[in-house]
Formats: sequence, C-alpha cells, structure tokens
Amino acid sequence: MGEIGFNPVRIDKGHPTSVIIGSLGELLRIDSEGNQLGGISIPFPSQPTFGTVSSGTWIGTWVDRDLRKACMGATSLEGNLFDGKGRDFLRNSQATASDVLPDSYTWCRDIEGEPMGVSSNEGAVFFAILNTGIYKIDSEATELWRAPYPQWPDLQDFRRVDSIAELVHTRDGVVIWSESGGISLISEDDGTTLMSRTLRLPERIIGVRHDHRAGWMIMMSGRYAGILSGLDSEPEVVKLPGPVMDSIGTSEGDWIWTGWRHDGRMKDGVIDIREREDIGISILGDRVLTNSGDWSFHAFTE
Repeated sequence: MGEIGFNPVRIDKGHPTSVIIGSLGELLRIDSEGNQLGGISIPFPSQPTFGTVSSGTWIGTWVDRDLRKACMGATSLEGNLFDGKGRDFLRNSQATASDVLPDSYTWCRDIEGEPMGVSSNEGAVFFAILNTGIYKIDSEATELWRAPYPQWPDLQDFRRVDSIAELVHTRDGVVIWSESGGISLISEDDGTTLMSRTLRLPERIIGVRHDHRAGWMIMMSGRYAGILSGLDSEPEVVKLPGPVMDSIGTSEGDWIWTGWRHDGRMKDGVIDIREREDIGISILGDRVLTNSGDWSFHAFTE
C-alpha cells in the first residue's frame, strides 16, 4: 500500500472493490486491502460530488454550476476505466453534460438540477435533486419511484441553501440528512415518509455514518461531532481537534474515526484522541488514507 499518486477526498466503499476519488476528478479502484486495481482515470471534468458502489458498478454525479450542467453516470468496475473529454469540451461546444463521459460508461443521464446524496442497495440507487425530489432507480437508470423533497418547517429559513449531506440505506428505510440538521426516514419501497425531525447542532453537517451496533456518527464542518444511538434519540455533541472525515463502527459497538490531524475513538462513552501529522481522509480496514495520498495505520487499530 504505497502512495496512490494524487490527492484523495474520499473513498466510495464497496465489497470487494472500492473507488478512491481525487480532488481533480481522479478515480482509482482498490481491493479490500487497499491494493490498486488498474490505473487512474478521470471520467468527469471535475471532482465527482457524490458516488456509490453497487453490484460491481460505480455510480457518480458531476455538477458545474457555472456552466449549469450536471449529470450522473455508471461504469463497471471490471476491465479498463477511461478518461472523459474534459471541461473545455463542454465550454467550447453544444455538448450536454453526459457527452463528456467515456464510452465505457454503461449509462449516463443529464440532470436538471443538482444531484446529491447518492446511495445504493442491492442494485437500486437512491439520490436527491436539490429542492426537487428523492429518486429511486434500478441498475439501468430506470426510475422506480420519486418522492417529494423533504420539508422541515423548523428549517424554512435555510430552505434555499440547505443541501442534502447524506442518504443512508438502513434496515428501516432510507435516511435523508440535510446540512442544517433535518432528518427524514422514507420507505425504500415507495418513498413514503416514515419519520421526520430536526436536530439543533452547533455546526453544518458534512457527512453521516451509520452502524447497526454503534448507531450514528454526525460529522460537522468544524470542531464538533455528534453521536446518536437512534434516530429518535438526542445527540451527544463532542468537541474534537478538527473535522471528522470518516468514521466506522467497531464490532463492540464503539466508534473510531479519522480527520483533521487526529485519529479518535469513543469506547464505552469515553473519547480518546491521538494526534497525526496529516489529515485522515478515509478508513479502510486498519489503515487510514491521508490527504497526501499515503496510507498509514489508524492509531486505534494497530
């Protein structure tokens, strides 16, 4: 597990193949041990905003607000991955957003709006379009249902700027998390709203992780994170050295995480922090992928 050759921003995790996403739009497949599978490709003109691995396929979204273009596309994780045509192609032609993607993509769709919060389960893909709706599609991009965009009355003042931070598939349904603290649980079968509430948090939500034993870890934009045992419980807000970038639940029902110059653990309600010299981007097994593209052991998994 050496350097990956670019600056990563996240790992879209799957089994057995995951995809590292780079700051300039790079994609790199890795196995469960972090070993590289094939070379680096750059299919989108910029960093994929959201992505998910589903049944041997990676599905990603791309948005260019200046050009008012957005698309979603899917590619098999087998065989070679190729580069797209790039942003200059879009700027200097009448091409659509999906025209930039390489021919190796199994499907691509132009999106009227900003797609966000992509997640998947057994071949089905769930995503939101800002202030438009929530969608479920199958592996061929056929729409199965659409549901209204969530409304949280307590957050009406933030409605125009309150993006979806995460869609998380759980045993109970699909959980929608907004940046301002809105939560909606909807049915996986038809998108019916099953539960809705808001949380009062000190900072904007940048991501959420779920584990059926540990509960929920809410990652915020500054020096705080939140722990929830269940969607109907009150969060325990903890102060940290900096933002959490990724977190996983342990077999004991605890949390470990990595982030801005620290690794952390919450065990039996007690937080333990150890400094790191770099920024941990994501956890894979017992290793941390850093913002410089290096791998190192997590402080609490050695």
